[in-house]
Amino acid sequence: MEVKKIIIIAIMLILALSTNVKSAEPEITANSVAVIDCIDGKILYSKNMDERLYPASLTKVLTAIIVVENCDMKQEITMTQSAINNVKSGYLTSNIKPGEVFTVEELLNVLLISSCNDVANVLAENICDTEEEFIQKMNQKAREIGCTNSNFVNSCGEHDTNHYSTTHDMALIGKYAMQYDVIKEAVNKISYRLRTTDIYTKDDRLYETSNEMILSGSKNYCKYAEGIKTGFTTPAGNCLMVYTKKDDMPLVTVVMKATTSDSRYEDARKAFEYAYANNTIRKIVSQGTNLQTLSIKKATEDTKKLNAIVSKDIFAVVKDENLKTNIEPEIIINNNLKAPIEKGTIIGKVTYEIEGKKYSEELVAETEVKKSKSNIFFIVLFIIIILFFGYLRISTLYKRKKVLRKIKGKI
Repeated sequence: MEVKKIIIIAIMLILALSTNVKSAEPEITANSVAVIDCIDGKILYSKNMDERLYPASLTKVLTAIIVVENCDMKQEITMTQSAINNVKSGYLTSNIKPGEVFTVEELLNVLLISSCNDVANVLAENICDTEEEFIQKMNQKAREIGCTNSNFVNSCGEHDTNHYSTTHDMALIGKYAMQYDVIKEAVNKISYRLRTTDIYTKDDRLYETSNEMILSGSKNYCKYAEGIKTGFTTPAGNCLMVYTKKDDMPLVTVVMKATTSDSRYEDARKAFEYAYANNTIRKIVSQGTNLQTLSIKKATEDTKKLNAIVSKDIFAVVKDENLKTNIEPEIIINNNLKAPIEKGTIIGKVTYEIEGKKYSEELVAETEVKKSKSNIFFIVLFIIIILFFGYLRISTLYKRKKVLRKIKGKI
């Protein structure tokens, strides 16, 4: 009996300890960190996420978004002297010579992998007539993405006291950027070699990533990491934006103003591991699930029963304790549904709410609903009856007139 008690107590202690370890928040040395999931856009961990800081070269992720949304990747761009001259002293340049021509996609790779400021400048020149116009595009796009505490004054992240953002805003920008395959592929490359041209014939322009989280030989390597970008200036400190994917849950983690290059990776790892440890992807409802059976007016007997099914899977990122929580759907069916209805027609909407967030999807018709021909039969029958009585009336009047004529003739 005593042994049994000891075992029970031991199990309870293990469970208590494991819960405490799992829920303990990470110790972060950087000024600010934010972890956002790329499914719901929830903040899964944060520290001072709304503090205004300098984003340094993380800015180039927003520049890349503007480029992708405004350019054909095969479009050719000529490097200009002005793009080179506008790079401040101490910042990286690409060694691309004035007059060399490369595609947008080639330049985008150099921009995101090696963080060259002259490349950011020439891409901005190609999209807008003036730098001011490009900056306006950047700030407009940031607002569209949902950024509320950012202001950008250049395309490359060169230091300026009016060029600032937050880890929250930069996480939103990173999440948005990863919807584009060309960006997603570029930021996950460890190197990129630029081809030779008539102007520069040496095959020595190899651009290597500074993101150690995707370098397998680095102590900061993480097998779940797939990009995105590092940044550094003395005022900004060490910055990092990293995209990770574990158990099909994609996250973007942003660290700003870390004390050292290594600590930004350590802080990022602590933050996203905490997010993965405490959150799970939950399938709330599967595509094709019947949520309500309707009786459709003016339908044939064999098709009048119609199932309202969910058009797509609904997934949510939830805390572990809410993985099995019951969620009642809110179902709204369109008014005045009647036959005929084609299979797949939108007939309503379903909404689920969990952890303060609503998830909605359309409800569609599972099968075709055919219009009943009995209605047509009764309409035709009614018309025939009207015509028949009309005929009788006319016939009666005709006979009456005929009789009256005979009577008048005899008189």
